[in-house]
Amino acid sequence: MKGMEALSAWTQHCMAEASEQWTAQAWLTCLRPASYAYGAAISLRAALFASGLARTRRLPVPVLSVGNVSAGGSGKTPFVEMLAARLREQGQRVVIISRGYRGSLKKPTIVSDGRDLRCKPPVAADEAYLLAKHLPGVAVLTGADRYRVGEVALEQVDCGVIILDDGFQHLRLYRDLDIVLVDAVNPLGYGRLLPSGLLREPPEAFGRADIVVVTHADAGRDLDPAIQAIRRYAPTTPIAMAVHRPVSLIDVSGGERLGLERLTGQRVLAASGIANPSRFEATLVQLGAFVVARRVFPDHHRYSTADLEIINEAARKSGASMVVTTEKDMVKLTYLDLAKVEAPFYALSISLELVEGAEILDAMVSRLVKLSAS
Repeated sequence: MKGMEALSAWTQHCMAEASEQWTAQAWLTCLRPASYAYGAAISLRAALFASGLARTRRLPVPVLSVGNVSAGGSGKTPFVEMLAARLREQGQRVVIISRGYRGSLKKPTIVSDGRDLRCKPPVAADEAYLLAKHLPGVAVLTGADRYRVGEVALEQVDCGVIILDDGFQHLRLYRDLDIVLVDAVNPLGYGRLLPSGLLREPPEAFGRADIVVVTHADAGRDLDPAIQAIRRYAPTTPIAMAVHRPVSLIDVSGGERLGLERLTGQRVLAASGIANPSRFEATLVQLGAFVVARRVFPDHHRYSTADLEIINEAARKSGASMVVTTEKDMVKLTYLDLAKVEAPFYALSISLELVEGAEILDAMVSRLVKLSAS
C-alpha cells in the first residue's frame, strides 16, 4: 500500500510538472496505454447501460448525486455537507450515501442513523464519519452497492431524500439530479484520462450534468477558461459558483475550536494527505501564517506512529510553533498517540458557500422534492 501511495503521489507530481520536466513527460507517456485501456473499459460500460444490457435501478425517493469528472480536489465532501444542511433546514429527512472509500466494510453500513454515531474509523470511512459528526439529524450510510444501501436506508432510517456522494459515475442507481463539481483551477484534469491524467471519464460527460458547480471560484484566477471548457461540452447547462471558507482551528487532541486569528504570525508546519496540498498551504498563508515546512502524504493516507515522528522531527528542525493539518486528516490522526508531536497540533476547518447560482440549485431541488411528495 505504501508503494502504491508513493507511485500515485509521484504521478500527480508529474502531471503538474509535465510542461517543464522531461522525466515527468516520459513517465506520463508510459502511462498512456493504460489510459487508453481505461477509456475503452468505461466506454464499454456506458454502452452496456445505454443499451439496457446493464440495468439502472430506481429508488422511490429523490436521489441527488454530487460528483465530478476529474479525480480529487473538487470539494465534494464540503458540498455534500452544505447541501444536506440546506435540505435539513427545509425540514427534509436527509440521508447521505457514499461508497465509503478506505472504510473496512464494503457491505451496507450505517455510520449514523441521524441520532447516534454507530461506528468510527477505520470501520467507517473518514469522510462519511466527518459528515455524520457535522450533520446531526442526517443519516449517513456507506457501501459499494449504492442501490442496496438505499434499500437499507428506506428500511432502517428516516429517509425522504438521498444525497449520493460521488455518484456521477455510479450508473447502477438512477439519479433525479446530477450535480457535477469542477475545480476552477484544473477543470479538465490535465486533459487526459486516468492514470496519465485526472479525468475519470471523457469531458463529454459534462453533457449529462443537470447543473455544474465551479468550486474554488476565489482561487485568484480568471474563471473564463473553466467556464469555456464546460460550455464546450455542456452549452446550456446551468453553472453555479462556490468558494471554500476557513471557519476555525480545531485542537486535534481535545477538539476545542479556536479563532482563525490564532494563525497570525505563527511559524507553521503544514501536514496533509489530500488531493491538493498546495491550496491548503496557500490558505494558511492567506490567514497570516508563515508556512516554514510541509509534510505531504498521499490522498486518503492512513497515518501511522512513524508518520507522527516524521511530522514532529520536521516541526522541530524548522522551528515551527504549531502543526496544522486538514479536518479530513484529523479524523485519522486522533486515533494515534499525538503526544509524539511536541508542537501544538491543529486542524483547519473549511466550509463551502455558493456565491452564484444558489437560487437555481434550490429551485431544482425543491421541484424534485415537491414532485416526490405529491
